[in-house]
Amino acid sequence: MESLADFTGGGLYSSFPSKGHHRSVKYTKLHSNHDGDDESLYDESLEQVALMEDNSDDNYNTSDTERGNVFTVEDAVESIGFGFFQIRLYIICGLFTVADALEMMLLAVLSPVLRCEWQLDHYHVAFLTTVVFIGMCLLAPVWGFIGDKYGRQTTLYMVTLWIGYFGFLTTFSPSFMWVLILRGLVGAGLAGSPQSFALLTEFLPSKSRAKMLQIGGIAWAMGTLFEITVASLVIPTLGWRWLVALSAIPSFLICILLKLLPESARYLVAAGEKDRALSVLQKAAKINKASLPKGTLTVSKSGTRGNFLDLMSPEYRRTSLQMWLMWFVTAFSYYGMVLASAEILQIHNSGENSKDAESCKCNLLKHDDYITMLVSTFGEFIALPLNLLLIDRIGRRYTGAVNSCGMAIFFLLLQVKMPQSLLTVIMFMVRGLSQGLFNFVYIYTAEVYPTTIRTLGIGLASAWARVGAMLTPFVAQVLLDKSLTAAVWVYGSLGLLASVCAILLPIETKGRVLPGMIFCEHDLVCYRPDNIQK
Repeated sequence: MESLADFTGGGLYSSFPSKGHHRSVKYTKLHSNHDGDDESLYDESLEQVALMEDNSDDNYNTSDTERGNVFTVEDAVESIGFGFFQIRLYIICGLFTVADALEMMLLAVLSPVLRCEWQLDHYHVAFLTTVVFIGMCLLAPVWGFIGDKYGRQTTLYMVTLWIGYFGFLTTFSPSFMWVLILRGLVGAGLAGSPQSFALLTEFLPSKSRAKMLQIGGIAWAMGTLFEITVASLVIPTLGWRWLVALSAIPSFLICILLKLLPESARYLVAAGEKDRALSVLQKAAKINKASLPKGTLTVSKSGTRGNFLDLMSPEYRRTSLQMWLMWFVTAFSYYGMVLASAEILQIHNSGENSKDAESCKCNLLKHDDYITMLVSTFGEFIALPLNLLLIDRIGRRYTGAVNSCGMAIFFLLLQVKMPQSLLTVIMFMVRGLSQGLFNFVYIYTAEVYPTTIRTLGIGLASAWARVGAMLTPFVAQVLLDKSLTAAVWVYGSLGLLASVCAILLPIETKGRVLPGMIFCEHDLVCYRPDNIQK
């Protein structure tokens, strides 16, 4: 969902061409270290890298900011700091995430009972999950475009009503085909959920951003635990239709709370609505009992909206391609573990598939199965302290590498014969590390893109995650039924690939502020991010 670099991997931005004067760029808080002909840039904080244009009529440079004449949204967010405003925002966005988790975890607990009711085979059960992610994949870039064009708040209203409406309609499905159609539409709405993550990110100061976004993962885990608990009580007594209805209600409740959400100030500035942006920042400062920097809020000189070509520009192409792969592997692995947990336990306990259940195509979750799912879900909480410890110490890229490599190793261990207690621990670790990897890709993607393409970038990255989640049921529920070894090697190999991909990301975004806009390629001064150190 959304800590962010002031400048991207393509390079530090140079100024616009001046009116009859030479172009120049000013770096603040940077030092040079010469070693022969090589030059490295050392960064004390990377909180400011200011652009200046030498122009006798309109000379704007860093000294203006230092004198207090102008300030940016980034300056305002840092000045406002972390306080009750961010806590309130976190609670609302966290509840939005909980509602999301209810609809997603519903897939894992709904599949067995639908299979029993309509005599479905493995392929039908797998397709129930796949169709949800097909909807996500198709609508993710659309929600990203709407978020960048009409704002985060408007988009979130549309998303919550969409999810709640089609989720509740699923209750009245007369056939499995109608379940597929309506859950696919729910998935289309869920594709817009990263908008809440983007909004939260844009109001967090750089020092608090990574930690708060990591803590945000708790909301997803809480929603998952709640859904499993409710399912264990409702399905055996009232049936699956009541569970579906109860899972949709929180979306309507969240819609009421969205009135308390502000519009993104960065979006408003990028859209040229300076007065509205200033009003939002003033309210935030008042709630936090802080003050804005003295001077006038600067408005971006660029009113250009982001598009797909911006993501494929030279300064973003490599980052975008690598992050799409990371998102694919993350969702493929996480949802694979969610769907495969019960069957893996059955295979390890019996050493062979249960033919009795297969003969009638009915294998309802038992009490022990719900307990197993609850225990493995608690593994997601280990991602919090692990990532809080690593992300601001070793950086974003190496944190992603640790999570993906660890996940791959524990996935491969699932094929080894072992006591059930040890097996539960390994599943616990896989779930936790895969959730940690999800935290990484969300935070890094939000950090690396500028305001004009941030939600579009997250939307397209989410689309690749949906492709991974769309395909994983055929490994977790179909291939695994044929060969446990083959299935875990698929997950393990992709995890190792993601680890290498994380290390090779061209940009380290630790401790840097949000980029505001994109400039043309000829206005870039290229640098290697790996050469910038503290």
